[in-house]
Amino acid sequence: MRRIRFRWAVAAVCAMTLTTAGAATATAAPDRVPLIGTSFTDGLVDQGPVPDGTPVAQTVYLAVKDPDGLARRAKAVSDPASPGYGRFLGRDRIRETTRLDRAQVDRVRAWLTGAGLSVTEPDWRHLAVTGTFGQLNKAFAVTFHDYVYPPESGIKGHYLISTTNLSVPAELGALVLGVGQDTILVRDSDPAAPRRSTGRSPRVDAGAAEECSKYWGQRPATGVPKVNGATPPLKPCGYTPKQLRHAYGLDKLGVTGAGQTVAVVASSMDTLEKDINTWSDRVGTQRLRPGQFTRVPSPDGSPPEGPGDGGYGAMIEATIDAESVHGIAPDANIVAIGQSTAQGGNLLASLGYALDHTDASIVSMSLANDPPPGLRKAFDQVYQEGALQGVGFYFCTGDGGYKINDTGGEWLNGYAGSTWVTGVGGTSVAIGKDGDREWETGWGDPVSPLSKDGKSWEEMQSTGGTGGGRATGQPQPWYQRGVVPDRYATTSDGSRGRVGPDVAFDADPVTGMVVGGTPLNGSPATDPGTWHYVEHTFGGTSLSTPLFAGVQALAQQANGGKRFGFANPVLYQRAGTPAFRDVTAYRLPNGDPATAVVYGSDPSGGKTPELHHFLATQWVGPVGDARPPEVAPGFDTETGLGTPTGAYLRSFAGH
Repeated sequence: MRRIRFRWAVAAVCAMTLTTAGAATATAAPDRVPLIGTSFTDGLVDQGPVPDGTPVAQTVYLAVKDPDGLARRAKAVSDPASPGYGRFLGRDRIRETTRLDRAQVDRVRAWLTGAGLSVTEPDWRHLAVTGTFGQLNKAFAVTFHDYVYPPESGIKGHYLISTTNLSVPAELGALVLGVGQDTILVRDSDPAAPRRSTGRSPRVDAGAAEECSKYWGQRPATGVPKVNGATPPLKPCGYTPKQLRHAYGLDKLGVTGAGQTVAVVASSMDTLEKDINTWSDRVGTQRLRPGQFTRVPSPDGSPPEGPGDGGYGAMIEATIDAESVHGIAPDANIVAIGQSTAQGGNLLASLGYALDHTDASIVSMSLANDPPPGLRKAFDQVYQEGALQGVGFYFCTGDGGYKINDTGGEWLNGYAGSTWVTGVGGTSVAIGKDGDREWETGWGDPVSPLSKDGKSWEEMQSTGGTGGGRATGQPQPWYQRGVVPDRYATTSDGSRGRVGPDVAFDADPVTGMVVGGTPLNGSPATDPGTWHYVEHTFGGTSLSTPLFAGVQALAQQANGGKRFGFANPVLYQRAGTPAFRDVTAYRLPNGDPATAVVYGSDPSGGKTPELHHFLATQWVGPVGDARPPEVAPGFDTETGLGTPTGAYLRSFAGH
């Protein structure tokens, strides 16, 4: 996926390049309040205004009655130092004390219907509007234009975007937070028909199984150039859940996630439950018991994503997420919630469904984007609502050897930069023959290709690594004070900001987990009816996040079954204790980084080796003013507090 300079078209999986946005400069009329960050910036070709009669559907997100009060209550139930800690509320009570008054909602409805739009109320958090672009333009005092990529790009699709910031009447400015999608992606052949992006794909290492090891160092990579006089090892084939549970000390207390429910958010294939059971048989994990798994195709009844409409990558992601949770916490219930495909729908629909219709206390999301400021407030409200209900949200910090986006923060997924979520970063881990963790370092492995004559390794090239860093515009949360070093937290004006990740787990595709499923055999262009179950090794923070969600299911069971809700205060309470392993840069006795050989397919159908260097940095060469994620003693921007140990689970035992 190419990076485009407008915001909020699509939420990508963590391993993908993300949509971006520059600062909008247009201002609204004095009697209106702009929704900052909702206008077009650059990078596309203007095809002119969208015809006024073109049908459109949109979602308008509402504020809550007392935003500051909601935040205070969410903190009180989440902070172990508070007298109100753990005193969660039911969803009905939260709704009644949080939603806007009827008269306030009616004022918003009157504004929208006054422009000719039809309005319904699917739930108390938002209004659904339908009508035409002419009516939408009138309501928000803008003009939507039809944009496309330059012809030479070869990228199809129309992007319907306002040329200036959307705005609302000033008297409604405190009531309306934003719209579901200010950029509407539609089919190339029909500007009125909604469609999802196809540019989504998790990180996958599909090297041949015969060119790998069952554990770290089992097999040498014979026939390739040596490294510092020694033959480098072949990469692991993909760890099993049993190996990961043992290496992290998660198999010591006998907890299995019993009594806990984890929701994973990604559109799934209808074979997912069958695939989890097939995979469980093959990797030595117990099968799902009847009723343990629930699949929700979409949160609002919209048609599930198809492979060619962006669903292919989501189907793979759902497989990774569900199997990661089941592998770490085999007795935990799992709910797989798809995403809305409705025009104007977005991730908030899935999060609201998790709160309103499931018993999940842990919600794992391997999605990356950066909402505009108004919608950030809408997301934070849902996270705070979840905290009151005893639900915690876990987001990947993102992958890649580049600055992820212009407003989410330095190298950090914008979703993970919220004060009210747990951001999960990534590591590389070596698990030995006996199942113990031999070493662990931050995920970042530059690659050396094989020279043309096959006699040496070429210079290192930048490749993927975990996201992390300071979140732009997010003040330092109370739980990070005194833990996060100033070198990470201090902003240009001398204040301190939110830094991620909070924790980490194995994410490196070279040391990833074996995943099995039907979508892994497919592609966006092929018929799902022709796909069949296959296995590959996967990594990325798309993997580490659901793995850590599984850890939290174990921890809650160890905590007497009591849910954490928003878990960061509990996590930071354990900073610097044996509960977390302090991950630093690993080096061999001679001072060199560890290496491993990975075989990949070449255009001729053969296998070509490349050498991965476990440097714990994702970038080789100058980086300008941006500071890439790094590992260091104590809290750092690749692994946060570190990775969980058996002592983490024991710290809750007997509570």
